[in-house]
Amino acid sequence: MSPLDRTACLAAARRLLDVHRAVEAEAVVRAACAAGRADDPELLFTLAFALLRQGRYAEGFAAYEHREARAKAETRQLPTPEWDGAPLAGRSILVWTEQGIGDEIQLARFIPQLRGRGAGRVLLGCHPANVRAFDQLGLDAVFPRFNPGGGQVSVPAHDCWTLIFSLPHRLGLAFETLDGGPYLAAEPERRGGIAIVERGNPKNPNDAARSIPDGLLQRALPQAELLEPMGDVLESLRRVAGFDLLITVDTSWAHMAGALGVPCWLLLPAERADWRWFPKADRTPWYDSLRLFWQEARGDWSGVIGEVAARLQRAVPPDSRRV
Repeated sequence: MSPLDRTACLAAARRLLDVHRAVEAEAVVRAACAAGRADDPELLFTLAFALLRQGRYAEGFAAYEHREARAKAETRQLPTPEWDGAPLAGRSILVWTEQGIGDEIQLARFIPQLRGRGAGRVLLGCHPANVRAFDQLGLDAVFPRFNPGGGQVSVPAHDCWTLIFSLPHRLGLAFETLDGGPYLAAEPERRGGIAIVERGNPKNPNDAARSIPDGLLQRALPQAELLEPMGDVLESLRRVAGFDLLITVDTSWAHMAGALGVPCWLLLPAERADWRWFPKADRTPWYDSLRLFWQEARGDWSGVIGEVAARLQRAVPPDSRRV
């Protein structure tokens, strides 16, 4: 296969994934692999997204191990080995997070399972904003994996390490075994009401697709409280825990609500939605408390917002713990 063919296959597969045609994307990538690129990490990483979007988690997370970030992780510089999934037999293990704050929250559910694999001590290096929130997971140490002010981070002694996104593969996750129940807790700041989040981090490369522009949601739901970003996730959890319902675009707020078991309506774009949400489905196995609302056409949020507003009007009272 020529470099041009490979490039064309990758581009075609990624475009198919953007419009939620994962089965076709898988076929394109597998054809490229069969044509002499069976070990190509970029093709295999693209295959991972095609499989994950279909809920084929055992295969998908195995292919996800080919992500470039894993090969370049800071943990490669540690003198200890990477955990291969074998019984830990009393050894201590360091879990090192990757990607964004919401990604860490989504994957944090798996960390306590390392006790069942025989871990003697479980240590976690995570984003500084998540440290206090993850203290409740019952681990032996939770510390920031980087210093926002600069300088070195002291890593506790350990026998082996793993990246957090390797846990689903190493633990043998399957779609059927995924538990969508709550696994974090927080004392609520208030009682009742609806909260909304219109925009995500503008630095996210997909923010233009996932965020709602021009205050459309706030104008449609003037009774709702607009949530703004907060520095510490535990404080954000306390805010979310006090509402009857959170209505949000795809940001870390949705992961917080799901991890708490707080009802959340997640508004998703017609194209370039994240792999963890199944296109056109109204539920997700990752979080029992989430309901998914999808755009009908790219960039058109009016239909989604209209559906949400009508749904709220039908709830008497709008007790979203039952909707």
